[in-house]
Amino acid sequence: MDFTVEEVIGNLGLQALDDGVWERAMAAAGGAEPCGVVSAYRLLTPEASHDWRAVEAEELWTVYMGAALEVELATEAGVRLETLTAGSGRWLTVPEGGWIRTRAIGGWCLAGRIGPVQGVGLS
Repeated sequence: MDFTVEEVIGNLGLQALDDGVWERAMAAAGGAEPCGVVSAYRLLTPEASHDWRAVEAEELWTVYMGAALEVELATEAGVRLETLTAGSGRWLTVPEGGWIRTRAIGGWCLAGRIGPVQGVGLS
């Protein structure tokens, strides 16, 4: 079954961050505040900005539905480009100490991220 961006945003209760980016952090057990690490849904559209950001602690990324997610990593070892496809079950580990930027390829993408709490917006 195909879903529209609006249906995914509404059904998951995602909140707008920047142009083309929507997100919702998952509550810890019992509704407690997360202890420095959070799991989140992140919906990216082709209009989303693709700014680099520092990776302060290891992160895990996957794609649940929609278009593929391109993850670009820059570390001391060089720059690496990875593509995650929806439903593959593949998780990508993003190492601490580098830089990352993400973008949806060919449409909207619902991704999952596990990593440190980073204030407003998780990545």
